[in-house]
Amino acid sequence: MNKSRAVERLRPGSAAPDLGGIEPLEAARRIFPPIRPGWAVPGAVPAIPRLPLGLGGAGSCWCGGCWRVPAQPSMATQMFEGKGHAAVYQKYRFAPGKELKRIILSYLQEKKAIPAELAVDVGCGSGQGTEFLGEHFKKVVGTDISEAQIQEAKETPGMPNISYLACPAEELPLQDGSVDVLTSFTAAHWFDIPKFMKEAERVLRPGGCVAISTYTVDMSLRYGDCSEKLTKVFRECWDQFLKYSHDRIKYVLDNYKTIFEALPFPDKKRVTDIYEPIPMTVEGVVGYMESTSSYQTFKKSDPKTATSLLQETEKRMLETMGVSSRETPVEFWVRHVCVLGCKGC
Repeated sequence: MNKSRAVERLRPGSAAPDLGGIEPLEAARRIFPPIRPGWAVPGAVPAIPRLPLGLGGAGSCWCGGCWRVPAQPSMATQMFEGKGHAAVYQKYRFAPGKELKRIILSYLQEKKAIPAELAVDVGCGSGQGTEFLGEHFKKVVGTDISEAQIQEAKETPGMPNISYLACPAEELPLQDGSVDVLTSFTAAHWFDIPKFMKEAERVLRPGGCVAISTYTVDMSLRYGDCSEKLTKVFRECWDQFLKYSHDRIKYVLDNYKTIFEALPFPDKKRVTDIYEPIPMTVEGVVGYMESTSSYQTFKKSDPKTATSLLQETEKRMLETMGVSSRETPVEFWVRHVCVLGCKGC
């Protein structure tokens, strides 16, 4: 597998509102109802007041900052809302691989962004990438617009310095300039990108860094001498799911070029070819496919056909490998892209 990395580089030459006794999070829930696919979403989001709250109290911000209650829905696309989907996501989604983590940490060290106080993982899902940050920062906050995903993250055993919060990516309940490092793993393509970039610029301290990554649709399987045939079985199923992909998959297909260009920092780079072998099992590969938004959309449209396709694919994989156990190990190769940037001092 080619592990060369294509790199692009650009270098630089008020008082809290009265909530009527309702806790801020509950107020946010009432004002900010879940968006369902197909709903019309309002465009403008007016200025939002801050509620100064201390550490440890109900509804507190973990960075010692503040709550900001959204006045109306964000433009972010929500595709991972249901409890069942969130549970599958938590079980089968994999954490960032070693090479991706190495690239991110090397960049942060180069920019002297670590060691540092606070990292925020936006669009954290059930916390697969957030746990990685917990090893390197004093405080880590994972945020996601899906309360079901956040609940899964909270219920998963993790490091004591990590906390989770349900909120939109475009309206982070953090003080200006309070964040040292902001990350997003396989989530930024679901955000309202212009608004998210403005929010990232607002919350990052001078000299703070961003690391925005995703794995792409370039995936393959390796097992003994049947890797090519096994990948063909996987891709035949995968291609059927991709027919149900949301329009925002375009940001993944362009290797986050649009997201790179939208990042408002002159000092930035994009790494486009980070290949990682992810240790999995046949069950894990099938579970990963089940966790994708494309499959979930397919299943809502045609439950019987979607379920049958997934079952048939698992059967074909096992037959190709000449095994009977779903727990048989297999290498799942993925390609990541990563956008890195540093806010000027």
